Amino acid sequence: MRVLLDNNVNHRFGDLLAGHEVIHARTLGWAELYNGDLISAAETNGFDVMITADKQMQYQQNIKDRTISIVVLNSVMIVLPEISQLAPQIQELLDNGPVSGSFTIVSPKV
Repeated sequence: MRVLLDNNVNHRFGDLLAGHEVIHARTLGWAELYNGDLISAAETNGFDVMITADKQMQYQQNIKDRTISIVVLNSVMIVLPEISQLAPQIQELLDNGPVSGSFTIVSPKV
């Protein structure tokens, strides 16, 4: 599965996800792309999933007819130690194949 890390996600988060091609948006020269433009670029370039820390994106973007799915990191802070706790849940989601055209919110387990 091809996974794009949004500009707001630490690039090292990709190292925590095994068995998938994980690329950061900045690596592709997409540092200036946001929201709809970034989603469109990701889709056009064959990405299956985009991981973002933008909790508002689900209210700003309609992706139901898109081929990409978006995973939203729902943590208090978006620093690597905080979001790394979400990696096992995201790994499971990626391994099971998220639904195209959907948003999935991943929160810390309590």
